[in-house]
Amino acid sequence: MTRGAGRLLAVGFDGTRIPDPVVALAERSGLGGIVLFTRNCPSLDTVLSLTDEARRLDPDILVMVDHEGGRVHRLPPPFTRFPPAAAVGRSGEPRLAAAVASAMARELRAAGFDSGLAPVLDCLLDPANTVIGDRAFGSSPDGVAAFGVAFVEAMLRTGLVPVAKHFPGHGLTSVDSHHALPDTPATLEDLERGELVPFRAVLAAGCPAVLVAHVRYGALDPDLPGSLSPKVVSGLLRRRLGFDGFVLSDDLEMSAVAGTWGVADAARRFLGAGGDLALICRGAEARDAAVATIERDIDRGALDPAPVERRRRAIRGLVDAAGPRPDLSVIGCAEHRALAEEVARRSAEQG
Repeated sequence: MTRGAGRLLAVGFDGTRIPDPVVALAERSGLGGIVLFTRNCPSLDTVLSLTDEARRLDPDILVMVDHEGGRVHRLPPPFTRFPPAAAVGRSGEPRLAAAVASAMARELRAAGFDSGLAPVLDCLLDPANTVIGDRAFGSSPDGVAAFGVAFVEAMLRTGLVPVAKHFPGHGLTSVDSHHALPDTPATLEDLERGELVPFRAVLAAGCPAVLVAHVRYGALDPDLPGSLSPKVVSGLLRRRLGFDGFVLSDDLEMSAVAGTWGVADAARRFLGAGGDLALICRGAEARDAAVATIERDIDRGALDPAPVERRRRAIRGLVDAAGPRPDLSVIGCAEHRALAEEVARRSAEQG
């Protein structure tokens, strides 16, 4: 098996232990990351066991959880349940975004995570957009930028990797990409005036990672969604915005791409477009097919994993440079619970 194929994947799974086939993949071909969800995390002890197991498997694996706050809260008590980004945005105070990001980062780092796959930087430009909804800080590009920068800078100070998503913007869509492929009529000029504003701001603030959306931007690429499009990943993100950091896909098992291209072909298209880490968040069959497809591309010289490894080591270095993990006592501590209550109160006052 080609060494390095698994390094280009982050995988999820069912159950509360890392499955034997995932362990075997990491041992034979490397593994870029694991992603945990509510189904994996019924208790704090289980979370700690999983993150420690991943680290023993390979100290360089990126251990991630899809954990933004609000309705995207994956972890069990005693983890603090923070209000959604919309509540933070309604407070009118970017300092609260920084405080929430710091508290969340301390708790996730204490539990052994490298990233919570946040913040959401989409601007809620279509009220019918339920997939984003209250996950966004708001509708104003400048406002979302201010809260996003505060969030990103606080996470970087605390040693958790911020991931800006969903590039180049999911806020003008009304179709949920979990179920179908959204199309947006936005032109490049529209994006520059709107949803690219927060992304430009956080990249200038040092955000090291970006997650690309399964949305088709017809003015940029009439055929492929952004996540699979060289025009979006290499053209817009890497060249136009000058980003040389780490690029993740959204979950490739979502129907927006899996229903048309299939997971394996979507993975190779994403990596070929300039991406670094393809997320396959549940299916074993899809994961195995993707590994086989990526192997073939590496063997025939169509894919070079070396730049991906360089960027992944840089991400790993950010976490390692932050120093030791915080003590477990920060998880659900009184200070964090009081902060969550303050955000909720200030949001209600402004609502």
